[in-house]
Amino acid sequence: MIKSKEDILGKPVKKYHIEVEDPSGGIEKYYFWTLNFIKDSPPSGLKYDKLHKIKDVYSASETSSYFGAMEQRKGAQQEKVAQYLGTIGGMMKNLFQMIRELRMIDERVQYYLDSEKGDDSAETALKSIWVDMVEGGINNPNSVTALSLKVGFITLPDLFYSIHPKKSSNVDSAMAELKSKGINRKVREILSRKLKQYLLWKEKTGGELKQRKNFLLKYLRQHYNTIKLYMNWIRPYLRNIRRLQMSDMTDRPEVISSFETSVIELEILGENSEVGKGYHPCILVSFDYIAIPQMSYQNEYQRGAIHTGLTKVFMEAYVLTNKQIEEYEKKQDEEDMELLSNVTSAMDALKDDLNRYLEESGEVMKKEEEEKKERKNIFKELISPFTNIIKGFKEVFGKKDEQKLEVKKDFASEKEKKELEKVVKTNIYLLYDVFKKAHKMITW
Repeated sequence: MIKSKEDILGKPVKKYHIEVEDPSGGIEKYYFWTLNFIKDSPPSGLKYDKLHKIKDVYSASETSSYFGAMEQRKGAQQEKVAQYLGTIGGMMKNLFQMIRELRMIDERVQYYLDSEKGDDSAETALKSIWVDMVEGGINNPNSVTALSLKVGFITLPDLFYSIHPKKSSNVDSAMAELKSKGINRKVREILSRKLKQYLLWKEKTGGELKQRKNFLLKYLRQHYNTIKLYMNWIRPYLRNIRRLQMSDMTDRPEVISSFETSVIELEILGENSEVGKGYHPCILVSFDYIAIPQMSYQNEYQRGAIHTGLTKVFMEAYVLTNKQIEEYEKKQDEEDMELLSNVTSAMDALKDDLNRYLEESGEVMKKEEEEKKERKNIFKELISPFTNIIKGFKEVFGKKDEQKLEVKKDFASEKEKKELEKVVKTNIYLLYDVFKKAHKMITW
């Protein structure tokens, strides 16, 4: 269940409400005056050192010139994003193909490694690849398979697959051994030629596969870093599009399709972190603008809007903890990077293989932190019997003392909170009073 504002912040200590309607003056001045007064040092401000922008949304009627200008700017950003996303999509496709090729190379290289160790099955597998892929199998009349169909060469495939000389220079000694066993000369000649061709192919292709793998690993690393670079480029455009995206406020009666109107909602939270320990005085100021945007040319012929109309200012005083402030910010913050997470999900599907090949290429992956965590867990397991004994003594002898400390701590925090409430009440009254005086309003 989503928490409401009151559930997170509680009830305000004090609050004020001001409405200003000025058809001829801009509304921006009220926001910037408030912003500066909250953060500036006395006597010209309250010196609230931390400012959090909580809300920044707007909407305009569809037929207004302001709506058209915003949509034009948003369209330019969207075209750039579409271009980058198309490039990233193509590179992701190539990334998948590279990983697939690396898997196939790993499988083939394993045959070579096992063959060098004396594995007869791996050697037989390589010979089958050579016969099928290089010689052409049964389709080539001079291949080992096709020659076995001719009279006098029936034993050729059996001899080819059963004799495994390590190098091409060892073929002659293997043939001499066959001669002593009574194998005829013609079979020995063809077998010698085939084994020589196969071993030369094996020696050359083994080195080529290793070179191909090294090249692909380096290219994969470059490809991966390029994708990350494009993602870093696309982030600000996505953020800009989100900020240019008008909020759905069509249900508000102030927004009329045929009128030149706009609605703006802003909210800032000023926090004085230098005052208080567990709690801090905070001022939450909300602006609700109902404006008429007037498009005009500013400096260097840049067309922009001047907003005039009704300004509603809501000032609320709170005494909050850091946890409450963080929770309220998270509540208002939207997940504006969902599109990037969808893009990276394609890489997550290849995560294990991608990480493995990136490590082989020299990319430093985050493993050191995991090892440190494992060491800490092992250390905790080793000392856990001793810590449990110490905890047992604390439970028996120190329970009462801990309860007293908790009571004292709660009492101290409540006392601090009440004192800070007095401070923030004074501060928000100063903000309210000086705001009215600065803008020539009636005060009493």
